[in-house]
Amino acid sequence: MHTYGLALTGFEDATTRQLAALLSEPGAEPRHWRLTGEAEADVVMVDADTLGGHMTWLKLVGAGRITVACSATPVRPEATSGTLHLCLPATADSLGAVLAHARAKLQPAASAIPAQPTTGAPAAASHVPSAGAPKRVCDLLLDDAGLPLRIEAGERSIVIDPQLDRWYGENALKPLTALLHSPAHAAMTPDPAALTAARAGTGQPLARLRWFAALLADPGALPQGARAESRLRLTRWPEIEREFPRHFRIASALLRHPATVAEIAEQTGVEPNDVADFARAAQARGMLEVLPPAAAPDAAQPMLAARR
Repeated sequence: MHTYGLALTGFEDATTRQLAALLSEPGAEPRHWRLTGEAEADVVMVDADTLGGHMTWLKLVGAGRITVACSATPVRPEATSGTLHLCLPATADSLGAVLAHARAKLQPAASAIPAQPTTGAPAAASHVPSAGAPKRVCDLLLDDAGLPLRIEAGERSIVIDPQLDRWYGENALKPLTALLHSPAHAAMTPDPAALTAARAGTGQPLARLRWFAALLADPGALPQGARAESRLRLTRWPEIEREFPRHFRIASALLRHPATVAEIAEQTGVEPNDVADFARAAQARGMLEVLPPAAAPDAAQPMLAARR
């Protein structure tokens, strides 16, 4: 049976021993793993509660490594996010669950998106960066890191606070473009005083910033599961940002009836890349449905009508 390498990084000795003991217990999941060094590990578990550990986690994420952020602060379940989390102290069940998700990431064939889009209730999509591309701040946002971050680029800075589902910074989105395109290692752990000071303000919903991150992440790319001939449909009216007036026309067209990106572009007079970006951002918010291509018209129908 094939086994995968697992590294434990940045933990106190007692926590390392406890995790190692859980891995040595009999069970379906531990048998797939062996403890190894960080360099050769398939998955790295990091103590994200320390400054050094959090910086190591950001470095590994930026390098495209599969990581598990371990924290004593509860975060959203790992199955709903592109980032894996383990709440400390771990139990055999919680460790087994997160390792099962990590193993699924190591077996892409088992979790690949079906080639044929399906109908049904839309869901927020997990972001998949281009193969080999180093991660950026916008990728961290779409992966739902779950831990507070401070990002600085030039004279601008924002604080991301997933624990309160808020972000703190200027109101306009477009000026944050360069900041969100910064490499992942530009994200730092805010010190407690800075985080407390940021929380003294009202902040804004984190979903708004994630929507903008999805808009920027892969310019011109189609939504996940969509092809050029796929039809797209909005399931509800989104909140239109004033900085993007063309989005009103795109949203109106996508709500009227399902259509392809090219058809929406022709109807609205908007560039196809702008339509694709809007649709991808709407998918990240869970309000876009990807439908199969329209059925070809039956050539026999006009003939039947003529005979009548």
